[in-house]
Amino acid sequence: MAQKSNPEKDGAGKKKKYLLIGLGVAATGLLSYFGWEYYQKRKKKKEDEEEDSSSNVPLPPQKSAFVPSFFTQQQNRNDDFPLKKGSKGAKVKALQNALVAKYGKEILPRFGADGDFGNELLSALKKLNLPETIDANTYNVLVQTPSVNASELAKQLYKDAVNKNISGVVSSLKKMNSKEDYSAVSNEFKKFTLRGVSQTLVNGLLGSFSDEKQKQQIRLEFTRMGLKYDGSKWSLSGTDGFTVITKEPTTVWHTPSEGAKVPDKMILGTEIAIKNGFTLFENNGKKFIVKTSTIKYL
Repeated sequence: MAQKSNPEKDGAGKKKKYLLIGLGVAATGLLSYFGWEYYQKRKKKKEDEEEDSSSNVPLPPQKSAFVPSFFTQQQNRNDDFPLKKGSKGAKVKALQNALVAKYGKEILPRFGADGDFGNELLSALKKLNLPETIDANTYNVLVQTPSVNASELAKQLYKDAVNKNISGVVSSLKKMNSKEDYSAVSNEFKKFTLRGVSQTLVNGLLGSFSDEKQKQQIRLEFTRMGLKYDGSKWSLSGTDGFTVITKEPTTVWHTPSEGAKVPDKMILGTEIAIKNGFTLFENNGKKFIVKTSTIKYL
């Protein structure tokens, strides 16, 4: 028996069929489009590869009437550490400027700060007893700008040294916070003659006072700046510090909870640093802390 047709069902079926056909056409179109794009890209890549491989002879460099100054400067730079004769660039110029600032224009009278490490700069370094090749550490020491007015401070220290004014000397020294500050002030201080001769700041000040307590105040300030004393001379670099000794019975601490009582006149070790009323010192490779007020220096 023939089945009756259902119009609604037939209509839905037709719509579904047309939808599937439409989606198929759209998908085919998209695939064709992406396929075409892929084909074009492959073709272009192949053509480029063939063009690149067609000649193994590099093209000669093209001459240009104008070369940007930036690239010229980059080509002319040669200021990697260590700086030495032949070096050129910003670091060399900064070094030259630092020397002129500290020692005057006469230190580089002909070319000044031209950024070229030539015979003039080499002669200046020899004259100042500085290395002929400048590594990064030496460069940083020379170029770093001091945090003090070196000229004015040197004048005041000279005046107080002549007048035996220990409080004035200590007050001025407290304004100096680093070895760089010391170097800058000492170089200015050497322009004066103290007791008939030009002297470094260390020798000039320590030689101006005979009282040991006053000398000790000055030594402590130099130590705070980072200077070292090996028992015979002072140095801007080195590892030897002051030897500390107790001046009364006190307690030495190895850890916050571990301490030991020590007697008067006992040698403790080598000072490392002073902070907040305590002194850090080293003995046999171990570090200890003691109250600064209970020690003195050999």
